[in-house]
Amino acid sequence: MQATSCLRNFLFSLVPLFLGVVSTGFAEAKVVKHELVVTQKVMNVSGKIDVDFALVVNGSIPAPTLEFTEGDDVEIKVINKIPTGEEVSIHWHGILLPPEEDGVAYVNTPPIFKDQSRTFKFKLRQHGTYWYHSHTMLQEQKGVFGAFIVHPKKKEIAYDRDLVAVLSDWSDEDGDQILKNLRKDGDYYLYKKDSMRSYWGALKAKSLGTYLANELDRMGGMDLSDVGYDAFLINGKKESQLASAKPGDKIRIRVINAGASSYFYVSLGGLPMQVIAADGTDIEPVQAKEILVGMAETYDILFTVPDDKNYELRATVQDVTGYVSGWIGNVAGQKVVAETKPLPDYYAPMDHGGGHGSGHGDHSQHGAEAVDQSKMDHATMDHSKIGNDKTTESVLPSLSVDLLKAKEKTAFSTNKTVHDVKLVLGGDMERYIWHINGKASHEERNIIIKEGDVVRFTFQNDTMMHHPMHLHGHFFRVVNSYGDFSPWKHTVDVPPHGTRTIEFFANEPGEWMLHCHNLFHMKTGMARVVKYSTFTPSAAVAGAQHHDPHLHEHIYFDGELNVSTASAALDLRLSRTWDTLELDMQSGEYEAFAKGTADLVYRRWRSNFFNFLLGTQQNFAVTEDRSRVYAGFGYLLPMLIESDLAVDNKGGVELALEKKFQWTKYVYSDLEAEIYYLRDEPIETDLEANLFFASRWDWAGGLVFHEDSIEAAARYRF
Repeated sequence: MQATSCLRNFLFSLVPLFLGVVSTGFAEAKVVKHELVVTQKVMNVSGKIDVDFALVVNGSIPAPTLEFTEGDDVEIKVINKIPTGEEVSIHWHGILLPPEEDGVAYVNTPPIFKDQSRTFKFKLRQHGTYWYHSHTMLQEQKGVFGAFIVHPKKKEIAYDRDLVAVLSDWSDEDGDQILKNLRKDGDYYLYKKDSMRSYWGALKAKSLGTYLANELDRMGGMDLSDVGYDAFLINGKKESQLASAKPGDKIRIRVINAGASSYFYVSLGGLPMQVIAADGTDIEPVQAKEILVGMAETYDILFTVPDDKNYELRATVQDVTGYVSGWIGNVAGQKVVAETKPLPDYYAPMDHGGGHGSGHGDHSQHGAEAVDQSKMDHATMDHSKIGNDKTTESVLPSLSVDLLKAKEKTAFSTNKTVHDVKLVLGGDMERYIWHINGKASHEERNIIIKEGDVVRFTFQNDTMMHHPMHLHGHFFRVVNSYGDFSPWKHTVDVPPHGTRTIEFFANEPGEWMLHCHNLFHMKTGMARVVKYSTFTPSAAVAGAQHHDPHLHEHIYFDGELNVSTASAALDLRLSRTWDTLELDMQSGEYEAFAKGTADLVYRRWRSNFFNFLLGTQQNFAVTEDRSRVYAGFGYLLPMLIESDLAVDNKGGVELALEKKFQWTKYVYSDLEAEIYYLRDEPIETDLEANLFFASRWDWAGGLVFHEDSIEAAARYRF
């Protein structure tokens, strides 16, 4: 009896424990909380100088890596402690969530003002490699970004540990100043990057014919990167030991490109890499010698350490102006370096066939057509040195989205309504404006879609730059040669003069940003908001939308001062996307300033090549009044000759022509010709040329040649 009672008491004592286990099994979701404090800090990131504009999250660049498990309830408190009063935002890139938690200030989430906070709450419906970053002004360039890792409930791919590699670009110039510089001249950073094209360079490269043909087509050459950076980083460092590992260790390397405007070629110790996921979604494993990773893209690599050596994970910026190294393996072992990328051929002919892929010239070279060639290349490889599990697969020379295959079918049901939208990506590198379908984001905000439709966006890139296009709040299938097995992504590279087609099911009602993830392209107009037709934002969001900076025109200022031994000239310009206001003043002669003139000209741009102009000229001659008002147009002629044709209120006609000749990397000439015709009067001509030396963008000096004189001169651009 006593034994029975003891047994009964023992069994009853197990009930709470049993119920706890059962309840845990049925309620797997747990609340995971984080706190992120954004503030400003004096830092030396590049190893060159201290800067005072760096923005840090919990004291560091990059921000802390946040880790979760699929199904978790997330609560992240973001606190704004930026002392200057600057507002802040955080976007959870690639995460499926309610629109108000997306984090784009003034679009679907209110901003976080100084000394205020916001707690983001959402449930994780996915797993994979993602990241987070500011969506306010240029804060991403200044340091507000970090990794966001979601582990699956059940681990389906065997590996020993994770390694997060966050790639970024860093400038010792404030991001706001970078944008101002680019608006002065899209080629502002060519001197810093040592990538100035010239006639002499083309001649040495045996490509003078190509160079001249590009000028005839009014093209300046391929643009691989806009900004001249001072450092490229992995996890905030220019070089570091990412992981100490021994032979046989299997490591999942989670590569995240958090660069503001840099594509990276990623390679690993000269070995083929087994790529198992893209943008957080699993793909059919594929082997590649390198991956071209666009801004905001993520790729997961499965790496089994083959021996007792130390292997270099190298990320080389696309224009090959620098790279960053992280090491994996035995710290004391022999270093196995990755292959060095050759410098790009700045004089290569440009293909306009609209192919896919990621090369500099023939953009189809790494497309689906490259598979057979890669098999032939692979036949000569030493398989004994491959650091992954599958040594019999073909190894691709370079991986792009064309060669990604989903693990399961991604095609949508054929009975759904398909809504087709063509999006032409355009821009003007010289004036540094970027737009979609000929309109910047402030001119046309929305793309309206209907819930339940399959939406198909076709991106047509009419520019000579890559554009990584990102859609918030959704995953889309990138239609490639694998058809029904086209891969899921949230960001897709659209190559120069190429096209991409993406499709997504409209089942996430809200307002979601669609934009180029080159930060400076987005900020100058290459963005839209994808708005569901029946969606109504909350009162708080609707109120914030009225102040959306994406909808405001921004005005930029630049100027040029020319001083010679006999005269001086000052040119000032205010510019917006399609408007410029120019004030050009010339002294004539120092001893006779009354011979000077001042022109005030307004231009309305209709395309990269054409503008209407309206101006007035005040001539300060004492003996006669030569002041006039004129109207006409400007047009960029073949051979990159700038022309203005105008008629004035006196019946006169003026033709002005100007061309720059870049003779060598540092030596150039400007040739200017003005012809003025007024009936019954002699034709007036004014010819001027210079020969200047410039080793940087702002300063130049040399000689100026007039029809009857030669002067020493200096030029300062600001």
